[in-house]
Amino acid sequence: MRGSEGDDIEALSRIRRLFGTPEMAWLLTRMRSRLEQKGTLEGTVTKQGASASERMAAARLFGRPVRSGSSASVSLDQLDEMLRRDAWPSGLSSAVIALVGPIVGPDVRRAERSSWQEVADTLRVIAIERPELSAWVDTVNRSGALRRATASASAAQTMTLQLGVLARALPAEGDALGVLAARLFGDAHALDPKTALGSMAVGLAAALTGHPAGNGSRWRRDAWQLSGVVVDELSSTVLTLGLPGGLSSPTARALAALGEAGQPAVLTYRQLAADDIGRAPSRVSVCENPAVIAAAADRFGVGAGAVPLVCVNGQPGAAVIRMLTQLVAGGARLRYHGDFDAGGVGIARTVARSVPWTPWRLREADYRAACESSLATSVFSGAVGDTPWDEGLSGAMEELRLRVEEESVLSDLLDDLRVE
Repeated sequence: MRGSEGDDIEALSRIRRLFGTPEMAWLLTRMRSRLEQKGTLEGTVTKQGASASERMAAARLFGRPVRSGSSASVSLDQLDEMLRRDAWPSGLSSAVIALVGPIVGPDVRRAERSSWQEVADTLRVIAIERPELSAWVDTVNRSGALRRATASASAAQTMTLQLGVLARALPAEGDALGVLAARLFGDAHALDPKTALGSMAVGLAAALTGHPAGNGSRWRRDAWQLSGVVVDELSSTVLTLGLPGGLSSPTARALAALGEAGQPAVLTYRQLAADDIGRAPSRVSVCENPAVIAAAADRFGVGAGAVPLVCVNGQPGAAVIRMLTQLVAGGARLRYHGDFDAGGVGIARTVARSVPWTPWRLREADYRAACESSLATSVFSGAVGDTPWDEGLSGAMEELRLRVEEESVLSDLLDDLRVE
């Protein structure tokens, strides 16, 4: 320790005069780098191709004549000894830190690398639990998104654990975003778009449903709603046909009137949250594409009986999940059909995570028959993944790699909708 504040100021002034010149800049840079990499200042540092002024400054440190040649060399051990004796009793390492500020040494760097590796490993666990998030997890790890979103590896680890909690909770069953955030994290604003967690979380939600990466308020709303989370009660809708409805609420009466007229009904999440939907039929058919609803309305017309139909319209949003959940709670049995491609299978799995259903022309035999009989097939991309309702379907689709859309088998689907 130096004696007084005045002594400290004078000592700092002396080392600034020694190392604070342009000719000594290379030496100060080398010493800082060595402290960061090795944690000590030992041995000799040399600059090849040094200028005459740099060589003179290096020699002047020890009061020596300038040597011939084009390099400048400084013994760090001798420099440390000289500083302790004449200018800075704490030694060379302390002097460098006083000039350049705090230095992150190798031990700290190793610990930091280890901490960030733990963050990456924790994030990979999410992909093990939810394989559809594998590409998203890889992108987050490669891009350093968590480093940018958080102040430290510890904060990133906390966020990663929160993202894991969210991944296990999705798709939601029509929860409002604030309600979901409060239930999962004890803070209704935890998933707001301006929070670091909210920014990462909406990317996870999008990846989970296959929604393309993007930005902006509309994209965020769509990403959440496809995950069964309500951001806007009016933009999340469900398309139906033939639900019997009833007299118990305005929504139930609307369903009854439209069903009698043979017309499709579009209900918002707000309506489903405020009203009941009336009587739940014993069986409901669920399709992926609106074209099936339109064709069924054309086929059966006014007053004709048809098995009630609900369309998920791609990845099911909050209104779809709420409708299907209400139907199952009322005693309805669901059967599901979708496109035979990687996306269609993913949608089927998403629906199955929210409500039980049985396959509707969605087995291996149905796929092979459709591939043989349909001329409207094309090659699909992407991994099929598991098909728990029919283990053979996944293998058959990977083998043939042919997309069969619902429109290609529409006639068979409509035949199935006739009331028995």
